[in-house]
Amino acid sequence: MRIKNKSKSLILVILSILLVSCSNFKQPALGPEDLILVLADQTIFDTYKPQLEKIFNDPIYTPMEEYRFNIRRIDMDEFHQGSSKFKYLIFLVNVDSETAEAQFIKKMLSDNIKDGVRNGDYYYAIKEDIWSRAQTVLFLMDSKNIHLSTYLENFKEKMFGVFNDRMMTDVKNRLFDRYNNKMAQDYTKRNYNIDIFVPHDFTIVEEGSKTEKFIRYRRFNPDRWLTVLRTNYNTGLTFQENIIQTRDRIGKQFGDSVRVNTELISFQADSTFSSDGLKAQGLWEYFEGGGPFFTYAFLKNGTFYMIDGAVFAPSKKKYPFVIQLDLMAKTVKFLELEN
Repeated sequence: MRIKNKSKSLILVILSILLVSCSNFKQPALGPEDLILVLADQTIFDTYKPQLEKIFNDPIYTPMEEYRFNIRRIDMDEFHQGSSKFKYLIFLVNVDSETAEAQFIKKMLSDNIKDGVRNGDYYYAIKEDIWSRAQTVLFLMDSKNIHLSTYLENFKEKMFGVFNDRMMTDVKNRLFDRYNNKMAQDYTKRNYNIDIFVPHDFTIVEEGSKTEKFIRYRRFNPDRWLTVLRTNYNTGLTFQENIIQTRDRIGKQFGDSVRVNTELISFQADSTFSSDGLKAQGLWEYFEGGGPFFTYAFLKNGTFYMIDGAVFAPSKKKYPFVIQLDLMAKTVKFLELEN
């Protein structure tokens, strides 16, 4: 009798585990990584749409207008028709509103949270994997349009990071797999004294000569390439001019030479590789078209270092490939500077 009871208990435990496992199982989230759906009534969406676009658009230089994220409002009907399974969602609510969207969102908030929103104590909350796996939901909450606008203005980088950090993690997981090009990595370390992670399908396509000590990795469909370079620094030019002229010089070694569009370029301080480094972003061109590029540049012991990524993808979104190259660029280590 005792054995029988133990068997029943074991069966009940197993069934409980299976039921919990089944209830926790979720399908992967849907939708592209550059789209954020906003569940909100039209009034509050119109109020905050300019700020949301300012936070999440993050444009790049490209022949066609392109943003890191795009914002689109959905209502309750679209939400129930499948948008609840989307990868990135914002629930935007006025806690004193009684629209269908507001009532639905408020059911997910405690009375303490709603009172805190009215007092200006709470502005946002983050939930993950509510309806789908790898899903991120950002709650943005206000009361009579009093507090949220100031918070979004002061913490726009933090809000951008909610989705951008998740997206970057997903891209890293796909890019940095075990199928990396180890032969290219070993060759680079042996001949250039550079450590770099070379993802799958990237190969070495060009190398510089004489003072132009560069190595270029490229992947096609669509076409993108990363160039790592050491060269002389021209003290008669500004730092920005050195970036442009060096990039144009090595760009001539393409089959169709490429050059920087000097009217579409920006520079900002960047400490990724050096405390006094710069990052340039802009548009490269050749006689049939062009595309976006970025360049990390810094000067050490009289040597000019550059890590440069560029994309050519006519009629395709370019931002995802710029992100891939940027992640690859950040793995570069000039070993003489590590000692």
